[in-house]
Amino acid sequence: MGRTIRKVLLTYALTNFTVILVDLFTKNLAQTYLSKGELTVLPFLHLVLIYNKGVAFGFLSNAPDFVRLPVLLLTPVLALVVTFVYSLRAKSSFEVVLMGMIGGGAMGNLYDRALLGSVRDFIYLSYGPFSWPAFNLADASISLAVVLFLAKGLFSGKK
Repeated sequence: MGRTIRKVLLTYALTNFTVILVDLFTKNLAQTYLSKGELTVLPFLHLVLIYNKGVAFGFLSNAPDFVRLPVLLLTPVLALVVTFVYSLRAKSSFEVVLMGMIGGGAMGNLYDRALLGSVRDFIYLSYGPFSWPAFNLADASISLAVVLFLAKGLFSGKK
């Protein structure tokens, strides 16, 4: 195994596990301290514990288990495999970190789904009539990594 592959593996694994640990730690904090009700941090930022049985934004939450469960359990595993393979072919450490963020976020939510039957979401953004569905740090990690990955592609100057 070459030095470059070791560095990629280490970077991917450290990023992945960091996201998983921070995600699960914050979900446990939310479960402990938000079970009695919502906390408003800023006028637009609320902390509220919600158990999401579906995927992003509650999609498939009312679908029958034979449809919902395979999608919910296989998608994160597929995301982990794809991000890991992409990391091995990545041209920069930055891309490896982004892939680790996506893989770690997917695994953090898979942990909740597999052990609890639903994902613990607790960050809720709203202001006046505008609101965003509740999410957690795994979701934020995935979203941030995708946005940064797309921005890198748009602004890199390469076609």
